[in-house]
Amino acid sequence: MRMRQTACRIGCRAGHPATSVVPQFDMLRKTRGQPRHPPRKQHAPHNAMQNLTDTNALAGPTSDRLTWDRVRGDRLALLYQQSPQAAIVSLLVACLVGVTFWSDGDHTRIAAWLGLVALSSAVRMVLFASYYSRQPDSAAILAWEKPYLVTLLVSSLIWGAGIVWAVPRDSLLHEAIGFGFLMGMAGGALSVYSAIRMLALATITAILLPLALWMVLEGGAIRYSMAFAALLYFLSAWRATRVLSSSLQQNFEKTYALHDAKEAAERLASTDALTGLSNRRAFFEHAAITFHYCRRNRKPVAAMLIDIDQFKRINDTRGHAVGDLALQHVAQMLRGALRKSDLCCRLGGEEFAVLLPDTKLVDASHVAEKLRAAIADQPLPLPGSSMPLSITVSVGVAEGCSELEALLGRADSAMYAAKRAGRNRVATPQETSATV
Repeated sequence: MRMRQTACRIGCRAGHPATSVVPQFDMLRKTRGQPRHPPRKQHAPHNAMQNLTDTNALAGPTSDRLTWDRVRGDRLALLYQQSPQAAIVSLLVACLVGVTFWSDGDHTRIAAWLGLVALSSAVRMVLFASYYSRQPDSAAILAWEKPYLVTLLVSSLIWGAGIVWAVPRDSLLHEAIGFGFLMGMAGGALSVYSAIRMLALATITAILLPLALWMVLEGGAIRYSMAFAALLYFLSAWRATRVLSSSLQQNFEKTYALHDAKEAAERLASTDALTGLSNRRAFFEHAAITFHYCRRNRKPVAAMLIDIDQFKRINDTRGHAVGDLALQHVAQMLRGALRKSDLCCRLGGEEFAVLLPDTKLVDASHVAEKLRAAIADQPLPLPGSSMPLSITVSVGVAEGCSELEALLGRADSAMYAAKRAGRNRVATPQETSATV
C-alpha cells in the first residue's frame, strides 16, 4: 500500500509545467564524466531560518554597496550608449564654429583648435568601439568609468578654452556667437551626461567657465551680461541635474529591488524551509526537463530515494526538534555527496529524492553506498547532550526507465526492499527481484 501511495504521489506531480533550466543543462555538460567525491564532513546543521536571512540579505551594508555599484554600472552603460552620437555632433558643431570664425579669425589658431577637437573625438570613438566590442558585464564595467571621465573632461576643456583662444579678437559679435555655441554645447551636456550628476556639472563647468572668466577680465556691460547668463545657466543646471539624477537613482534602485524580491520569492517558493533543499514542486519541474534531456541525448540517468530509518521513533523519543536536526543533518550530507548537476529534494517527511543525470546504475549505487556509510559513521551531535544521535538511511537506486514516474517508482520499491532487508543499506531493482 505504501508503495502504491508513493507512486501515486509521484505521478500526481508529473503534470506541473516545467520552468526554464538551461543553466542546469550547461552544468550537466560541464560535469559529464566528473568524478564523484565522498561526502564532506559538515560542521554545523543547516539553520531553518537561513532562507529568510538570505532573502533579506540586501538589507546589509555589503548588499547596499553591491546595489550602489550595480546602479553606477547601469548609469555608465547608459552614458556609453548615448555618447557616440554626442561625439559626432560635437565634431560637426566644431566645424560650423570654424567656418563662422574663419573669415575674421586667426587661421592657425582655428585650424589647431579644430584639429584638437577632431583628435579628442577620435579618441573617444575608439574608446566607445573598444567598449562595445568587449561588452563588459556588470562586474567589469566600472573599470571603464575612469577612461570615460578623462576623455570627456579633456574634450570639454578643448571646447571651453579653445573657443577663447580661437575667437576673433576685438569682435563682440564673434564673442557672442562663440558664447551661443558654448551654451548649446552645455545644454547638450546636460541632456546627455546627467546620468552621472557630478560629471554633467564638471562638463558644463569646463565648457562655460573659461569664456565666462575671460569676459569678466575683458570687461564691458555686454560681456558681464553673458558671464552672468553663464552663471545662471550653471545654477539652473545644478538644480536640474539634482532632480534628474535623483529620479534616475530611484528608478534603478526600484528596478533592482523588484528584481531581487522576485528572485527571493522564487527561491522561497522552490525551497524546503527546514532543510534548504529544493521542495518537491521544484524538483519535479526540473527533474522532468533533466530526465527528458538525458533520454533525448541517450545519456544514462539514475534516481535515488532515501528514507531515514526509525524516524518516527526519533520524533517520539527525542522530540520533533531533534527530528528536525536529523533532517537537516541528512540534507547537509546529501549536499556534500552530490555534484552540482544532480537534483536533490526533500519529498516530504523523512524522504529525500535524488536524480543523477549522466550516471549509470553501478555508479549511482556506489554514490548511494558512500552516502549511506557517511551518514552511519557520522552521528549527529545534540545540543546539551554528550551522546550523539546515530542516524541510518535506507536507499533505493534505479535506472533504465522511459518515464520519470516509473524511474522514481522503481527506486521507491528498491528503498522499501532495503528496509525489509534490515534497514541501513542500499538496494537496487535487481537485488529486489533476486529476493522475491
